[in-house]
Amino acid sequence: MEKELLINETEAFSEILQQIREAKESIYICMYIWRDDNIGNLVAEELIKAADRGVKVEILKDKAGSVFERVEQQKQSFFHKQREVKCCIKEWFISFLYYRDNKVSKKQLRNKRLNRMLEHENITIKFNKERHDHSKFYIFDKQVLILGGMNIGDKTVAALGAQYGDYMIKLADQGLVTCFLESLAKGQPLAYQGVSFYFNMRDKKIYQIKPKVLELLDQARYRVDIEMAYFGDRDITNKIIEISRKGVNVTILTSKDANVQQALNQQVLEKIIKESNVKVYLSDRMVHSKFMCIDRRKFFLGSANFHKLGMSKLSEINVLVEGDCVCKKWEAWRKEHLKECKLVSQDCNLDYNRLIALTERVFC
Repeated sequence: MEKELLINETEAFSEILQQIREAKESIYICMYIWRDDNIGNLVAEELIKAADRGVKVEILKDKAGSVFERVEQQKQSFFHKQREVKCCIKEWFISFLYYRDNKVSKKQLRNKRLNRMLEHENITIKFNKERHDHSKFYIFDKQVLILGGMNIGDKTVAALGAQYGDYMIKLADQGLVTCFLESLAKGQPLAYQGVSFYFNMRDKKIYQIKPKVLELLDQARYRVDIEMAYFGDRDITNKIIEISRKGVNVTILTSKDANVQQALNQQVLEKIIKESNVKVYLSDRMVHSKFMCIDRRKFFLGSANFHKLGMSKLSEINVLVEGDCVCKKWEAWRKEHLKECKLVSQDCNLDYNRLIALTERVFC
């Protein structure tokens, strides 16, 4: 089985586009956010070309993600061009909290590629339902699975804000893809050659990821490295503090300035710093990762954040993998990334608005 950690936008989308170009029979995409920008259109164009040569393309796109598409960056959604009252209210609230400085027009521009996709006989798209499915994955010819934390959209355009830091993982093996699809259909964690999948399924009220996170933290013998976009789940916060007090070397790497939920993140980090020996590193990048390494041996990554939404509200997919190839590549990247980061001292008081943190704890 081939296992490859894909680090940040360039690696991830280079591999995804290559897989689309090489697909012979089928492509399946499940996505939360799909922006009408350079990357969003490049992926769409390659999918149209694949469909033109006879590949069956199926896309499952969550309408819930359109709220973020229409308030962040260029504010252009690829699929959701029509305005609705319910979505507009959510957009106003999120914009008021986080994006008041973004003066880009929200007027949605027409996209001919979208029309070509909707009219293509080999492309099936489901995008009109709010499923609150935060997972992101691709399946190519039922032989290659790519999953992780990246939505479809530009992540390296400096004018749009900080560069993102995130991961996808490529798993190439027909038996593994069969196992994944079976696990997804049944809502049960299944293992295949040392790879295990865990699911949150909102519609079935199945939430497997949080118990696995707590179990992995308990199993750690000497080291835990966490790279995470958003925090807030009390049980996970307390478990991190607990294992650190027991002598496990814990590090956390996250954003200095998160795109959303900044105040709650800072409040949680302050608690962890004050009550444990955890080393917290703040990055100038927008750390969008949902990644945990246990004892430099096990890697747990996917779409689930360490906040209430990620642990008990949204549908999510995470994978547990082991492997030297994953470890070596991650360690090399981490060494470089840490050079960009600032270590927060234990006597440092983080700056955040407590009222906003309380609001975020209620909603996030």
